[in-house]
Amino acid sequence: MPKRPVARVLPDSRLPQLDRLFDYAIPDGMDVEPGIRVKVPMGRGARLQAGFVVEVASESEFTGILQPIDSMVSPVVVLTHELLALAQEVAARGAGGVSDVLRLAIPARAVRVENAWRERDMVTPVLPDSPEAPDIYPSEGWHALAAHGSRHWWQLPYGVAPVAGVSVPRSYVEIARLAQSVLASGRSVVVCLPDWRDQELMGAALEAVVSRENLAAFDASHTPSTRYQHYLRCLDDRPVIVYGSRHSIYAPVSNLGAVIVVTDGDDSHRERLAPYPHSRDVALLRGEQSGAAVVFAGLSPSIEVIRLIEMGYLSELAPTIDSRPRVIPTALGTQSPAPTSPARLPSVAYRAVSQAVENGPVLVQVFHSGFAPGLVCGDCGERARCLECGGPLRSGEPGRAVSCGWCGHLAAAWRCTSCKSSSFRPSGHGIGRTTTELGKAFPGVPVIRADGDHPVLRVGSKPAVVVATRGAEPVAEGGYHAALLLDGDAMLQRPALDALEDTITAWEWAMSLLRPGAIAYLTDLDGRVAQAFASGAVRQLLSRELRDRQALRMPPAVRIASVTGASTRVAEILQRWDSVDGVDTLGPLPLSSGAVRGIVRMPYRLAREVADDLRAAVVKQATGSSPRGERQGRLKVAMDDVGALDEFALGPQ
Repeated sequence: MPKRPVARVLPDSRLPQLDRLFDYAIPDGMDVEPGIRVKVPMGRGARLQAGFVVEVASESEFTGILQPIDSMVSPVVVLTHELLALAQEVAARGAGGVSDVLRLAIPARAVRVENAWRERDMVTPVLPDSPEAPDIYPSEGWHALAAHGSRHWWQLPYGVAPVAGVSVPRSYVEIARLAQSVLASGRSVVVCLPDWRDQELMGAALEAVVSRENLAAFDASHTPSTRYQHYLRCLDDRPVIVYGSRHSIYAPVSNLGAVIVVTDGDDSHRERLAPYPHSRDVALLRGEQSGAAVVFAGLSPSIEVIRLIEMGYLSELAPTIDSRPRVIPTALGTQSPAPTSPARLPSVAYRAVSQAVENGPVLVQVFHSGFAPGLVCGDCGERARCLECGGPLRSGEPGRAVSCGWCGHLAAAWRCTSCKSSSFRPSGHGIGRTTTELGKAFPGVPVIRADGDHPVLRVGSKPAVVVATRGAEPVAEGGYHAALLLDGDAMLQRPALDALEDTITAWEWAMSLLRPGAIAYLTDLDGRVAQAFASGAVRQLLSRELRDRQALRMPPAVRIASVTGASTRVAEILQRWDSVDGVDTLGPLPLSSGAVRGIVRMPYRLAREVADDLRAAVVKQATGSSPRGERQGRLKVAMDDVGALDEFALGPQ
C-alpha cells in the first residue's frame, strides 16, 4: 500500500496541551503546503479546530490510523518559515506557546481582502532615491546603522521640522530618512513605535520621502480587514517599509534589512497577552535569525539598552551637534510665588510662561490624570479610603461618582472612619485641576487639554497653554515656546522599579517638542536627579541606576519569572529552583483572588532552563486534574514582568 503524505498541524488554540504538532493525513486532491490555514478534527468528538500546516512529510511516526484534514481554509501561505522560527524562539524565551505568539503576529483572515490580493497584478516596485547622510551625524556612522548584522543604539535629535505642511518631531524625520535609505537598497524595514500618536507622526514623515505603495501600516485601530490587507502586502516579494505598534515587529517582509524600535523603554512595547514578549527582545531575536540590522532609537537609552552597550553588544551613534534645549530646575518653595501666579508654579516659571505664551503655545506636562490624584475627608483631612478593600478613593472630575482606584467599588455610602463625615475634597493636582487653575492664571489665553480622554495630535502656532499628561503631548506647529515639567517628585516617588527611566523618557519627549531657543522649566524637584537632567547627564544617571540594580539583583541585571497559581504548586516551583546555584526566589505573596504569586530570579545563562521548566509545569497542570478549590489557581507564568516586583513592593492586596 503506497504511503500517503502527512501534514503536521499546529492548532490555533489557547490550551497549553495543544501547543504541539499533530499529524493528519492529506486527502486525495488537496494541495497542501507548509504555512496555509486548515481545519482539522480534534478530540473524541472530532470537533473542528483551526490550525496551520507547519510541515508536509511522507510518513508519520504515529502507528495508528491518521485522521484526514477536514478542509483547507485558504491556499495562501500566511505562516512563513522565518515567522515560524521567530515565534518558536519568542515562545521558548517567554515560557509560552508558539500558537500564542502566532496569534499576535498573524491577523484574522478576511476573505474579500484575500481574494483581491490573489487576483492582483504584480508590479515592479519603484524604489526611492537613496538620501544623503544627515549633517548632524558622522557619515560613516550613519551608514553603519543599516549594515548587515549590525546592532546600534541611535540617539535622535531634538526639535520639530516641517513636513508636507505640518510639523513632526525631527527625530521621526531622521528615522524616515534611514528607512528610505534601506528601501532604496532593495531591502525592507520594520519601524516599531509605542502608540498611535507616534504612528501618525511617523506616517507623515515617511509619506514625505516614499510613496504610499511602499508603506504598510500596522495600527491597532485599523479594522481586521485593513490589518489583513497590510499583512498580505508584506508577503509580496518586494521591499516595503512597515511601521506601527508592537505587532508590526512580526511583519513577514521579504529581504529584511533593518528593524528599528523607537523608544524601547516605553511600556507600550510590552505585550499584554501571553507570553508577554517585548518588542526589544523580538527585534534582537529577529536580527540574529535574519542578519538584519537592529536599531534602538530614542532621545535617551533605556536601562536595558545601556546594559547591552556596556556589554559591547550594541554600538552607539550620537549627533555631533547638541540640539538639547536648556533646562532650568525651579524647586517648588525655593522662591516666593508672584502675587498672581497659580499655587503650582514658582515665580520664575510663571514669569517665563507669561512671556512665552504671548508669542505662541506653551506646553505644561502633568503626571496625574483626572481632576485630582486622591481625595481626603472634607472635614478632618484624613485620606479617603474604600470601605471594601482599603484602596484610595478617586474622582475623575468634580460632580462625578467617587470610586475606588483599586477595586472600582462606588463610594456612595462612604463615611470617614475618623469623624464620620461624608464630604470629600481633592488632594493633589490632576490634569483637570491643573487646567482649571491655569485657565484662571492666564485669562484670555486658550487652555487645551490633552490626555487619554481628550486626544490631541497637533496644535497651531497661536498663543495657548497646552496641558497634557505624559505621552499625550500634541505637536505644536513650529514647536512650543516653553515647557513646564510638573509633578517631578510624584513621578519619581512611584513604587515602581522603572519610575526613574519612565520619568526621564517623558521629560525628554516633552523637550523634543520645543522650538530652538525655548527653555524647559523643571518644577517640584531638586537634588541629584534634577541636577543631572538639567546638565544633560541623563546617560550617567541611568548607568548609575543600572549599577544599583546589579547590586540588588534586579532586572535587567538578572531575568525574573513571575509564577501565579495555587499555593501548593507555586511553593513547589519556588522550592525546586531556590536550591539552584545563582537562582533565588521571592514570595509567595497572597493575592485577593485566593491565588499566590512568587518570583524566580536567575542569571541569563539559566533563563532558558527555567523557562522550559515553567512551561512544562503549565502543560502538566493543564493535562492533569486540579484538586478541589484550585480552579482559581491555574498556573500563570510571565517572564521579565517587572510589574510583579512592583506589586511585591506594595504588599498583599
